[in-house]
Amino acid sequence: MCFHSVIAMRTQRGSYGVRLFNALEVTTVKAPHRSALQAVGLAAALVATVVPSVAGAQRNRQGPGPETKRVLVTTFRGDPAFGIQAADEIRNRIEGEYSIRTLMPNPKKDIDATLMQSGYRPDSALSPNDIKELAKLVHADEVIDGSINKIATGFHASVRMFLPRDVSLSQPIFDGDVKDMGELAKKVVDEYDRARKTIPDNQACENGIRANTPAVAIAAARKGMISYPKSTLLRLCMASAYSAMKATADSTGPWKDSVIAVSKSILDLDKGSRIAFNLMYDAYNLKKDTANALQALIGMMNADPTNQTLREQVIATLVTSGKAEIAVPTAKQLVADNPGDPQYAKTYWYVLRAAKMFKEAVPAGVAYVSIDTTAADSGYFDRQISDLEADSLFAKAAEFGALAVKKYPANTRYLMQKGNHERKAGQLPAAKASFEAALRIDPKVNFANYLLAQISLDQGNFDDAVKYAHADAAQDPANKSRAVAVLVSVGRKLYEAGNTSHQPDDFRKALPVLTAAEEMSPTPLAKFLLGVSAYQILSGTQTALQASKSCDDFKAANDLVTMININMPAGGAIDRGTATSVLQWATQFGPFVDGSIKKFCK
Repeated sequence: MCFHSVIAMRTQRGSYGVRLFNALEVTTVKAPHRSALQAVGLAAALVATVVPSVAGAQRNRQGPGPETKRVLVTTFRGDPAFGIQAADEIRNRIEGEYSIRTLMPNPKKDIDATLMQSGYRPDSALSPNDIKELAKLVHADEVIDGSINKIATGFHASVRMFLPRDVSLSQPIFDGDVKDMGELAKKVVDEYDRARKTIPDNQACENGIRANTPAVAIAAARKGMISYPKSTLLRLCMASAYSAMKATADSTGPWKDSVIAVSKSILDLDKGSRIAFNLMYDAYNLKKDTANALQALIGMMNADPTNQTLREQVIATLVTSGKAEIAVPTAKQLVADNPGDPQYAKTYWYVLRAAKMFKEAVPAGVAYVSIDTTAADSGYFDRQISDLEADSLFAKAAEFGALAVKKYPANTRYLMQKGNHERKAGQLPAAKASFEAALRIDPKVNFANYLLAQISLDQGNFDDAVKYAHADAAQDPANKSRAVAVLVSVGRKLYEAGNTSHQPDDFRKALPVLTAAEEMSPTPLAKFLLGVSAYQILSGTQTALQASKSCDDFKAANDLVTMININMPAGGAIDRGTATSVLQWATQFGPFVDGSIKKFCK
């Protein structure tokens, strides 16, 4: 059960007013809910106030005074039994070392009563944000929070102090190994005593910021650090005071470098300081140092791993900065932490697409629409098909095209896409069926006839290739150039077949196709192929012609000679040497044909 009240916002403000802008295009906004610790309200607070601590009363005959500060020490996280012992030992040591008129721990009975009023077990080990809510209810001024685990030589503990108004206003107290709880309590309370003595200086620093006098705030922080050089609280305030200079007459000074330097010193002491990363991010941004700003942003996110709104903001900033690949693990973790959430599934899909990680993006898209079936719209299919095409996965793209056609059967665009991908995948019969289906819906759909001509050409079905090329040109005169390209390709293949077989009849098959191409739009290649095809036919039948006495044979030969003389001059642009040789041969052979016509065609 979660106690912390999550408030989804477009912006977040740090404790000292540093603002982080949210650039996420599609931000998942969680509905706010009330923490059970918040909901307990006045009733629990009254219980915590009026139920006296028996142990405290026995130890301190005097009651707390108006200036008494209260420190909340709750069960440490980690090993449950040792977490309870650690908290008890630290509370007992604070009671023994401080006058109740100065400082007292919130009594354990009061903590347990408040937790029970809120519906929780006594001795619950809470998260820092839940401890913050509990601190408000028991009127704590400071908090000691930590974790503990058993090791071979005793215990390993990590302890810190923070101010209840913001868990990020934190001071590391102890992080190390101890042999027993007594040693832990002594080390924690001794360091806590030194750290908390700087709180008045920290308050003076904060007051300086509120009064818009950064210099006063910085001076107060420096004064406090003389007595406690390890203070992260004072450094946080100092860095925030430097940051506040951007709104003062000192805005043109080197305050950004000061923010960065102080923030780095904070991270040397507390590697998980969210506020330090936030301040650095703001300063680097204003310096237009994108690379370091992004690193600070990632650090801020890692320092606050349960803040999903912040993670969304980081993802958006990384994507818009062209660093989507860095955002992928974070987006993936959002999905893992929120199974079944369509918005996070969509975000993960979009981030993978932005990172051009198409192999991962496609299944992520499938997972998204399995959660939200209404999202499987045309935009979804367009993105999936586009990503598969970009990754040259044409067969898979054709499968998604088939799904799109099933959902949108009258949409010729999906049929055309499907056919294209089937063709690229080598599925020629399927591609032909897709293009023909598109033409049945719309006989004027562009490129369908052209692609059918190409498929027929690929299949060696030259008659169909010519048919579809003519249909493409007839559909729109603007299509003539591509139709001619198909016809010339067919003519060339037929010419090559003749070269292989050395049969004049195979060369003859190329002539009507190439002639049709010439009639649509003359090209040097078509002219060259016509000329050499005519030459090959004549040279292949030369012996037969010399023995022939048929008028028709010589008229046909004369047509071929004419074809050479008409086309080969322009065909020379393709192969001048061949064109010259063929023309010379035709000049020599022509008189024989002319004489034979005169002789046999009376």
